Amino acid sequence: MHLIDVLAFLEAEGKSSRGLNPDAETRILVDFHGSAVLAGCEYAILSHCWEVPEKGEKEVHFKEIKKFTTMKPHKRDEIRKRDGYRKILDTCRRANKDGLRWAWVDSCCINRESSSELSEAINSMFRWYANSRLCYAFLQDVEGSLPTERNKERYPESGGWPKWFSRGWTLQELVAPGIVHFYDKDWSFIGDKQELAVTLKAITRIPSSVLKDGIGSPRPCAAKILSWAADRRTTRVEDIAYSLLGLLDVTMPMLYGEGKKAFQRLQEEIIRRFNDHSIFAWDHNGKDLRTTSVLADDPSYFRGCHNIKRVEFDEFVRELKEVVEEEPCQAQLQIFSVTNGGIQIWLPLTPYHDCPSIFKATLACRRYGTLVTIDLAPWKTKYYRYCGASGTPKSCPMIRQVFLAHQDDVHDNINFELDDRTIAYHGFSYCSSFPPRVSNSSVTLTRANPLTVVVYNQDGTHFAVVFGWCFGQEWVHVKSGTNVKEDGYDWESHAKEIYHQVWNMGAEHAHLMKDAHSGHSLFYMKHIHLPQSIWAVKLICGGQKKTRKFTVMIDVGLCTGFCHDPFQWRGLKLVATDHNMPGLMSIDWFPGSSSLSVGGTQVEFLSANQEVQLGDYGYWNQERQHLEQEGNIFKDLKSLASRLDVDPVDVAYVPIKQRVANKEGTGMESDVVLSLPNNQHMVLLFKALSTSLPDRCLVTRVVQSSLHHSKCQGELSEWPVCLTTEAFFIHYCPAIGLAV
Repeated sequence: MHLIDVLAFLEAEGKSSRGLNPDAETRILVDFHGSAVLAGCEYAILSHCWEVPEKGEKEVHFKEIKKFTTMKPHKRDEIRKRDGYRKILDTCRRANKDGLRWAWVDSCCINRESSSELSEAINSMFRWYANSRLCYAFLQDVEGSLPTERNKERYPESGGWPKWFSRGWTLQELVAPGIVHFYDKDWSFIGDKQELAVTLKAITRIPSSVLKDGIGSPRPCAAKILSWAADRRTTRVEDIAYSLLGLLDVTMPMLYGEGKKAFQRLQEEIIRRFNDHSIFAWDHNGKDLRTTSVLADDPSYFRGCHNIKRVEFDEFVRELKEVVEEEPCQAQLQIFSVTNGGIQIWLPLTPYHDCPSIFKATLACRRYGTLVTIDLAPWKTKYYRYCGASGTPKSCPMIRQVFLAHQDDVHDNINFELDDRTIAYHGFSYCSSFPPRVSNSSVTLTRANPLTVVVYNQDGTHFAVVFGWCFGQEWVHVKSGTNVKEDGYDWESHAKEIYHQVWNMGAEHAHLMKDAHSGHSLFYMKHIHLPQSIWAVKLICGGQKKTRKFTVMIDVGLCTGFCHDPFQWRGLKLVATDHNMPGLMSIDWFPGSSSLSVGGTQVEFLSANQEVQLGDYGYWNQERQHLEQEGNIFKDLKSLASRLDVDPVDVAYVPIKQRVANKEGTGMESDVVLSLPNNQHMVLLFKALSTSLPDRCLVTRVVQSSLHHSKCQGELSEWPVCLTTEAFFIHYCPAIGLAV
């Protein structure tokens, strides 16, 4: 520990102020090694907020104070002009008046270039403040007295209180010392910690008993201590954890650069040292709606834990005996440990009545006389925190050994691309979403916002499509509701209500989607009948987990009500999407096809006779390698024009023209490709024709190629090459009633 020799510093300052050089032999910083040497040394210690370099403010650092008496005068004069130097000078003047020979200031008494010294200092700092004779708390933005009420106009960047109360390091600097004297910006005395205990409690939420008598033994539970740091900030992310080591009576190595993992390591060290269940009690009011590890991201998660008290395990066992059928074992309940498989622990678990995948776990800590509970949900081999669950748990808990997830799997945001163009065919339309994150037919879910509800309606018959993200697993479901007949219905509030209703469903539907993905299908379909109606909603979901992008097709059709399990997903074989096609297509591969690049996509083409036209559909004759034509969608359009109230010559139905980008032995770059347009008009046409096209092949592209010639009756004729490998959307299923 390096201490400032107060008299030596004041002597050097006195000479410098008179334009004289200090004695080069004067030692301002003195090294003290070992607690025995330090025990008989009374020193003052400064608690302050560091200067902000971005504002032109500077501190004085270790090497500068070490060489203060030997450096060149112009450099010494530059240092003496700094705000940080003024704090050191005022600290030494104050210590000298208080009869103290030594002083410690963190900015200049720690050699931060030495990682070992920095680590030792951080792990020892609570003890250094506790052993000080006097602690001076310098509040540079206070004049006269401490405020008794929050003032955000005066202190906008620190929560309405002086900046000193918003910094992470000053928390232990308030609690650890026995005597703390507060000084304002002019170093005028405000009061000491004991005198100001009531005001300090209102600002910091630290109990008056701790402020007056110290943190004591036994210490408050971990959750309560962490609640004091809930609104504090540090410049370095890691320091929010390192600044709490002494308060929590743990030590750990410093690893700057690890970011938020530092706070995770801090919690793991608490678990290793103490069997304190309160470390899991963060956000017990369920305000944070998500699934995560059982460890908190930062101290703000413990903001509501200032009234939590630890329960001794013999008392915990006595209370459990009244509600559990099996005999609780104290030896099991009071021991838990961090393993590579998770936090191994025995807990009383109670499943929810309507959500068997969610369990309420009882902890050995209480708040307002009641044992604290948290919600857990299993995923693979671990149990995760399931925040925001609601409902009624069953009456009898079971004591089980579980492995709690203490590390979050890192997942990028996921994106759902919505294709709901066919719902307009039966008059349904988009109403609202909650949270309002639907833009350009896209829904993005994040770790902090893992749920979105999208509501559709048709004359009061409505349903909601729920998009969720749980345990890193995407899931989609339909929530139906009763008919609404009133005009001006508040659909936004309705979407918000559904949002809270379905939150508990996340764990169950994540498991269902995971089970569906155990097959080899790329796309999955779900059918949900809307009660008290003739309608059913069909969902098709698919995509690639690696890209975190998924496509969801939403359709509405007639339904008799005699349909399968609405929670069941069914895999669709040989299905893929082509963004240039109006819908989902099932692909069959044929021998003898040729690959051409069209619009950046490799497409397989087959040679065909000149009679084949774009939009033809029918059965593929495998033996003859020929399309048995049954009809053409553009010809069908003419007969459906009046029923669909469309113009068959509308430009929306005009085929898309493209060029072949490259050739692979067939075709030339000048070849023209005609493709079906991908727009709302075309999608609704397919919807009208859906019962006519089950299990058919559809010609989606044709290309005139100058390289495909054959002699016919002695003349050269061009042969069109057409794609007949993609069928419209999916195979027709009688149980669904239409193709989607």
